[in-house]
Amino acid sequence: MAAPYGRAGPGDTVDYTTTTDLTAAYGWSALGGLVAYVFYGFALMGIFGKAGLKRWPAWVPFFSTWRLLQLGGQKGWLVLIGLIPIVGQLIYLVFLIIAGVHIQCGFGKPGVFYLLAILVTPVWYGILAWDRSVWAPRHTPIVPRSGYAEPGPLSDPAAPTAS
Repeated sequence: MAAPYGRAGPGDTVDYTTTTDLTAAYGWSALGGLVAYVFYGFALMGIFGKAGLKRWPAWVPFFSTWRLLQLGGQKGWLVLIGLIPIVGQLIYLVFLIIAGVHIQCGFGKPGVFYLLAILVTPVWYGILAWDRSVWAPRHTPIVPRSGYAEPGPLSDPAAPTAS
């Protein structure tokens, strides 16, 4: 007879299939999260590089979103508002959408292109990162001088220099 509530006594059998199923689910979730992290890291590196920014912030959680908000003309600290449940997350989402529209327009994409970000986010990031578009923003990014890359082989020659 199986033990009730996971307590096994003498002569009872223990069913480990639930534990095994959960372990497999956690493993697949961790693998999926790692794949997403690596993909978005490389995509943000491409976007930051095309905009003339340093690429390393793409790999730092929270700071990459902070820099993305700044690139879109929004205050980076708005990412902290997203830590407030429900209301803060909605406010953060509005500013992230505004930043996203500014960024895509800076790469010459029309406003309706943002529907792709809503429906198929990885494709939106991939197109912005790896197509042949050039960064020419019509808004004012509020990235500090220290956020721009030094001129070199990996930087965009049209990007502003930190001098």
